[in-house]
Amino acid sequence: MTTVRDIYNYIDSFAPYRTQDSWDNSGLLVGDGDEPVTKALCALDASIPAILEAEKLGCQLILTHHPVIFHPLKSLDPTVPAALMFRKGIACISSHTNLDSAEYGISDMMVDKLGLKNLHKIVDINRNDPVTGRVVGYGAVGETDKEMTPDELAKLCKERFGCIAIKYVAGNRNIKTVGMISGAGGSYLGNAYEMGCDAYISGDVKQDNFIEAERLGITLIDAGHFETETIAMEYLKEVLSKKFTDVEFVVSLESFLAKTV
Repeated sequence: MTTVRDIYNYIDSFAPYRTQDSWDNSGLLVGDGDEPVTKALCALDASIPAILEAEKLGCQLILTHHPVIFHPLKSLDPTVPAALMFRKGIACISSHTNLDSAEYGISDMMVDKLGLKNLHKIVDINRNDPVTGRVVGYGAVGETDKEMTPDELAKLCKERFGCIAIKYVAGNRNIKTVGMISGAGGSYLGNAYEMGCDAYISGDVKQDNFIEAERLGITLIDAGHFETETIAMEYLKEVLSKKFTDVEFVVSLESFLAKTV
């Protein structure tokens, strides 16, 4: 019988919770670690629709990337996701910056998704694993087999990450080396430029980041916060399914809330 704590401990073995950033709140955030699990939902966020989806599917656990409890809670009612999960007896394990900065983190998954060669470089090194001493941070750097134009890389991102649209600034050269940080990483454009990257990919890119990219002559691509991180849900499903054969892991179809026209 697999328990919530068994799954937590296994995630901890490849994405140690001790390596999460100081401002983060990853871990077992809702529920009892001793509760048995036969079905679990993998969702980028523990949104209300995702929680109702988990209940409908008969899941005892939701595995999220973004913490279900991040800002301090000042009240509890059924519109608060953590309270709703507790009320319905569904546990939640959130793996945020510990998964971002794992030895095989979400940015590494981006490299693989794009079919690039991983150069095993971190775009932003900002701490160390307190146990092993391993340098920890965010991002990865990939290398193309042959040079690409900025337009070709933007179209590849749209295809591989399943984006409805792509926003980008085309640099002044063809692309061989690509830096990337999953989620919201526009502010690390300068790091990628200093590393000699020809292009940089992230999500939630701000207007001033685009202006700076144009000045520097580096291609900057906004491939979406959700799109560059939801790939981790398939990864979790795959690795956890191999380890816990008595548990069914399902990727959420309800985690993404924004609509497009």
